[in-house]
Amino acid sequence: MAVPAGGRFAGRDTVAAEEIAGEPRISSPATADEPLLGVWPGLPGRPRTCHAVRDWLTKLHLVAAGAGVTTAPSTLLPAVPPGVRLVVVEGVTEEVRRVSLVRPPGPATASTNALVRALRQEAAELAD
Repeated sequence: MAVPAGGRFAGRDTVAAEEIAGEPRISSPATADEPLLGVWPGLPGRPRTCHAVRDWLTKLHLVAAGAGVTTAPSTLLPAVPPGVRLVVVEGVTEEVRRVSLVRPPGPATASTNALVRALRQEAAELAD
């Protein structure tokens, strides 16, 4: 989680999920290209979004200005501007995601079989 360096969590490396739940959030609509831009669904409570933007750097600069907190993957560490700290959030419930494939009755088409194979392969790789 990206937090203001001079804010409430200054000097800390970790925060509890309950502590950060009530903080104002800077979020974005999640897209297929950037699924991590959205609000973190594993945090408790309903997020209070105070700003909605569409790119990482704007989110991080709003955090630096003290406008709220935002999710941020560790891969962004080299791009974190002054005034922002990345902290680990502890106590978050594990997220479980499922994919359901539904098709009409009758013989499966070649494209359906290909999709089933792709989903099974991806699931097997994720399980390893």
